[in-house]
Amino acid sequence: MKILNKTIFVLPAILLFILINFKSYAVTSRQKPHYTDTIKNNISEVNKRYGEAFSKGDSSLFINCYTPDACVMAANIPALCEKGGLLRFFKFAYKSGIRNIVFTTAGLYGQTADYVTEQGNYEMFNSENQSLGKGKYLVLWKKTAEGWRMYRDMFNSDAPPAKPSK
Repeated sequence: MKILNKTIFVLPAILLFILINFKSYAVTSRQKPHYTDTIKNNISEVNKRYGEAFSKGDSSLFINCYTPDACVMAANIPALCEKGGLLRFFKFAYKSGIRNIVFTTAGLYGQTADYVTEQGNYEMFNSENQSLGKGKYLVLWKKTAEGWRMYRDMFNSDAPPAKPSK
């Protein structure tokens, strides 16, 4: 009888302990990592420099936003990789009249010490600050000795597709 009485009191205590610790673990595991704000600030600075590269016509400022082995993966064209591909992309976009791009980060995902994925929206502007278009993007960022840089840059326009010619 003594064993049964002890079991009646000990078993609920053990279950209560497990529930409290599980709840604490579940809440802690969903909290954002402590370095999220630092990463977000660094990414924001790089995104500002990206826009400045177009306003200044400075391809080196643009290329420095990327890792040396980066790729731009725009819709409807093959990936443009490394310095040569990035330079071709910048020249094409600049000749198209883009003089500023504003990025709005919607979220950061899959954060590790070396990589993080950014989801967001962009808007492009001409030299008169008129909108040339809006779109969305995913960028895989890579930690480098210089800070966070774009490693894979994927985006597409919010404009409806062109109607097929008859």
